[in-house]
Amino acid sequence: MSGAHAVLFRAGDSPVHRVPPQVKLVCAFAAVLGVVATPRELFWVFGVDLAVLLVVWRLAGVPVGWFARRAVIELPFVVLAVVLPFAGPGPRTAVLGVPLSVEGALTGWNIFAKGTLGVLISLTLAATTHPQDLVAGLRRLRVPRLFTTIAALMLRYVEVVAAEAGRMRLARICRGHDPRFLWQAAATARGIGTLFLRSYERGERVHLAMLSRGWTGAKPPAPGPPAERGPVALSVRGLAYAYPDGQRALAGIDLDVRAGERVAVLGPNGAGKTTLALHLNGVLTAAAGRVEVAGLEVTRANLREIRRRVGLVFQDPDDQLFLPTAGEDVAFGPANFGVAEPELGQRVRAALDAVGMGEHAHRAPTHLSGGQRRRVALATVLACDPDLLVLDEPSANLEPVARRELAEVLLALDRTMLVVTHDLLFALQICPRSVLIDDGIVVADRPTRDLLADTELLATHRLELPWGVRLG
Repeated sequence: MSGAHAVLFRAGDSPVHRVPPQVKLVCAFAAVLGVVATPRELFWVFGVDLAVLLVVWRLAGVPVGWFARRAVIELPFVVLAVVLPFAGPGPRTAVLGVPLSVEGALTGWNIFAKGTLGVLISLTLAATTHPQDLVAGLRRLRVPRLFTTIAALMLRYVEVVAAEAGRMRLARICRGHDPRFLWQAAATARGIGTLFLRSYERGERVHLAMLSRGWTGAKPPAPGPPAERGPVALSVRGLAYAYPDGQRALAGIDLDVRAGERVAVLGPNGAGKTTLALHLNGVLTAAAGRVEVAGLEVTRANLREIRRRVGLVFQDPDDQLFLPTAGEDVAFGPANFGVAEPELGQRVRAALDAVGMGEHAHRAPTHLSGGQRRRVALATVLACDPDLLVLDEPSANLEPVARRELAEVLLALDRTMLVVTHDLLFALQICPRSVLIDDGIVVADRPTRDLLADTELLATHRLELPWGVRLG
């Protein structure tokens, strides 16, 4: 179970868990409205609200301590509520010899009572309703699709950030960190700052993944007539690019890939492989040079069609999968390109079946294994029916069985492929031809077996086969 699920959702089969999500959403919304509308002087009403929540928690089988620990999120408002009686304006009254502002005390009580009850109502909903069911409930209530999509993205992002926080915490603990000690507060603060930066970077990568699958933020137009296709799947001439900090990534790439070819792009870290891949889908714009896909130049005017024809699969499937279920993620791309039902459903089923994940359409990506997530990430691109598949490190972090299964899936696909990889044996298995890139230029373009047999060439560019493997 993912980090966010473990923090908020508590699986169970209580009467509260079985209530339809749309009913719980309406009740939670009405309860929050009622709390906000209650005059601050009606203290007994707030007591009744809390008593009702206690009954709901008892029925749901969730202990009070669980809510108390998570309600710490409102601590800044509690501090404000405590300060207001001392700093508030107006007439003052003495309590135990301490003069307090009457208006400040009432205002502080209002913030504390309503804030606490609002947080507890939200936690109750989260604890007894699976995130996927929350989104489904919003749809059953006919909430506009834009809002349900935003909600789904937020839930998925929270899951990813929570998982990242869990991994960072485990890494610190393994190296002797214990946040209970005051002298380690600085390390905890630095960890929080790092988590913020990582979350921001993750958001940027997810945004790139959305762009690569046709997302523009506007309503998808109706699909137009297909453009003419040229005989060459990919043509790159003089491609150059430098990052905003001045670092040169590409220094004049020339590359042709014919329709039906499977070509590996090899090279050391920092060689420019991923940067090249991002240019093929129009995610990055070249500083110089020209890229053509199926006869179409990669320009702003052609971006929509280019992104339909070039399917980009990112290295980390968590960047590619950002919706609550695998089926919704697979549908995201073709829907952006104007595909509607019933064809949309047919494409989703066909893409998932092609990667052996047809039975997992309704599962959350966070509940899938690494190999399964990678196959679903591939399906999100296949559903767009691209001419060219560009895969960035597809075998990274996969166990041997998952790696073999992915290789079998790719070999069964009748697609032109460009496979960016450090896995030299995976390249040998998948791609008859390989291109070696280093320092932003192509330094070799040969049959894969011939290139990998050249140990001197590999060593010059910081590549080597696994220990004990030699190719004649």
